Amino acid sequence: MNIDKITEAELKQKVMKMMEDADDKVEAIYQAAAMIVEEKNKELINQLVEQNARAAHDEEYRKRLNLHNLSDKEKQFYEGLKDVKQAITAKQIDIIPDEIIDRTLDDVKKASKILSLVKFAPANVKKWLVGEHSGTAVWGDLTDAIKGELNASFETLDLEVKKLTVYLVIPKAIRDLALPFVDKYFTAILAEAMQDGLVKGYLDGNGKTGPVGIMNKIASFKADGTAQAKTVMNTVTKFSPKGLAPVRKTLSKDGKREIGTLYLLCNPSDEAEYVDPALYGESLTGGYRNTSFMSLEKIPDANVPKGKGIFTMAGVYTMGASGVELNTYDQTKAMDDADVIVGKCYANGRAVDDDCAVVFDVTKLEEYVLPVQQVTVPQTTAQAEEQTGE
Repeated sequence: MNIDKITEAELKQKVMKMMEDADDKVEAIYQAAAMIVEEKNKELINQLVEQNARAAHDEEYRKRLNLHNLSDKEKQFYEGLKDVKQAITAKQIDIIPDEIIDRTLDDVKKASKILSLVKFAPANVKKWLVGEHSGTAVWGDLTDAIKGELNASFETLDLEVKKLTVYLVIPKAIRDLALPFVDKYFTAILAEAMQDGLVKGYLDGNGKTGPVGIMNKIASFKADGTAQAKTVMNTVTKFSPKGLAPVRKTLSKDGKREIGTLYLLCNPSDEAEYVDPALYGESLTGGYRNTSFMSLEKIPDANVPKGKGIFTMAGVYTMGASGVELNTYDQTKAMDDADVIVGKCYANGRAVDDDCAVVFDVTKLEEYVLPVQQVTVPQTTAQAEEQTGE
């Protein structure tokens, strides 16, 4: 990070000095939080301030910005956000309108490759059905008895059980803008704040303080109430048909459902050391090629634990948020230039079943080696006679 010639290390030193010199440590924490967030988002803040100023007197420019048309609920919410200290108190907690939550989750899904695999339930529901169907169809005469049956299994996902807490800073420069620009800032910052938490919940949520992640079992819990981790498969060494057979059998429920594209989630470090050497090999014509025999897409993410990889599919995990409550950070005093608010997102998530994802030991992957074939060239009669000395 390099903002106005201030490096990340220099910013850290500045924060530490602020803390050391402060008589009121709580207020210093508040000031530090505001400074860090404003420095981090300075480019976005400056951009929106400039756009707001130009759009105020240039209607054509405003149209080109394609600003969101706010509903009455959204306008009311953002009007309150302009004076957070009065709008949000311990006695009156505002809830972010459903439209904002849905748009934010849509932005998060677009920005995160991992979350693009997730289905998000609408924000205005408190419970959501998660399930799949399987069955058989049998041809026969019209008078034949029904020979096939379709089974459907559904589970209810309670979207109000878990809470994801995020901290947001609303600078005065943003609160002074027109509401559509306040909306652009708020949804951008909320999406950024929520993204890591949602990814972590999707991957390794423990089922007690968060959703059940795909690395854990849905209905098997330890004594402390957290979900049991899935058994790590240690037999995946290559991306060949035989090497991926156990993975495909599990994901397809032994052939009962189609897999489509196979997604491999891994830590960026493991991608470099284990995944890429196994997935890409030199071709006879030069360069490198993807050696997988089927559609396989890798998604590196720092939230995936090192040493583990995950094979999964799209659309088999549902996550939802039924509401986001906001409150002021009540351990601080009022400030003129920024407000720190706390957002608590009521959300949950789970996969259709435990077979939707396979956790494997990524360190067992072997580097791809181009097969070498020995070709025997038939000898001519003269060559044979020369070798026998005849």
